[in-house]
Amino acid sequence: MDLMNELLKSLNSIDCNIFDEDYLNELLDSRDSDPFDTEWCRVNEEIETLKNTQSYTDKNEEEQGKIREKAFMIIEENIGGELSEYVSDDFGLIYDSLVLNYEDEWLNKLITAYRNKKIPAGEL
Repeated sequence: MDLMNELLKSLNSIDCNIFDEDYLNELLDSRDSDPFDTEWCRVNEEIETLKNTQSYTDKNEEEQGKIREKAFMIIEENIGGELSEYVSDDFGLIYDSLVLNYEDEWLNKLITAYRNKKIPAGEL
């Protein structure tokens, strides 16, 4: 999965110096609010439905777990806190979308944010 490796590399290149307490709180708040939260939940629900109807295997689940763990550790080591969980969830969502050939305009914007070495939040 070339895209996942590219995104993990970009994630590892994010300038963590900007993540002071105020910036981090703003970022987390904007992820927990509309439109980000609504769109994230919508895409997740659609992907979960596809997982139930397509051949999503135990191997996929295992590989997704490894990617999520890598993303989690990158943020945990550099920033810490709740953001690690959110980023890990994003990477799980992206991985699943690739496995299931799921396309979505909002998800593409989420991926682009990571490609641009940004943690996605708010209006994408």
